[in-house]
Amino acid sequence: MSRFSTSLILSTGLLLTTLLASIPTKLCAATAPGHSGDRSQTSVALEPPTKSEPVQKSSDPQSPTPPKLDAPASPPSGTSTSIPSKSSGTTSPVPAAAPAAKPAVAATSQPPVENIVNLVLKLKEKRVYVYKGEKLLKRYPVAIGKRGWETPIGEWQVMEKIRNPAWTSFKTGEVFPAGVKNPLGSRWIGFWTDGRDVIGFHGTPNIKSIGTAASHGCVRMLNRDVKALFPLVKVGTTVKVVNE
Repeated sequence: MSRFSTSLILSTGLLLTTLLASIPTKLCAATAPGHSGDRSQTSVALEPPTKSEPVQKSSDPQSPTPPKLDAPASPPSGTSTSIPSKSSGTTSPVPAAAPAAKPAVAATSQPPVENIVNLVLKLKEKRVYVYKGEKLLKRYPVAIGKRGWETPIGEWQVMEKIRNPAWTSFKTGEVFPAGVKNPLGSRWIGFWTDGRDVIGFHGTPNIKSIGTAASHGCVRMLNRDVKALFPLVKVGTTVKVVNE
């Protein structure tokens, strides 16, 4: 090799060394030591997070107390209050509560004691007495049940009233229509039953039996007398039968 070639090589190497020394060193600082320089492995410094200010709790004695709201005033008596309606956003009136009404006193259908009619049948006297309260209104002669068919003693009530009744014989089953020959006469006022037989006041075509013990338990009366008694009593009228 010639001396010129050797000098050229040395000069070129010195030039390269000078150029490399002039490149800033911070270009290589991005490569982590021990890595080949791949940019995917480059680490990037991040800013530390800023500390947030602590939140003051409501229990802090220094925290302000919210102002107390006044309760809404009650509406005056006799007016109506409005409440919001969910559907329309408007208000609908709510009627105020009405004042409590005084309890009504139940009216009684019972007449005063002095106006109540009751009957007293005295078997020994063979008479029926009509009282209005304690006042005697009427008395009528009667026929009562004969021996073995005595009219039952006790306190009973009128349970039925029939004008111009028909009669069915308890012995034969024969039916007698209303009329002059009917054994019950023109009126019937029933006051006792055992569930099969019935006993009551009634008229009779056999006027000679009045004042005697002649019936099968019923109380026979003259037709004019039973007609007079009929409007004086009603269903529920007391009939007291005594052995006097």
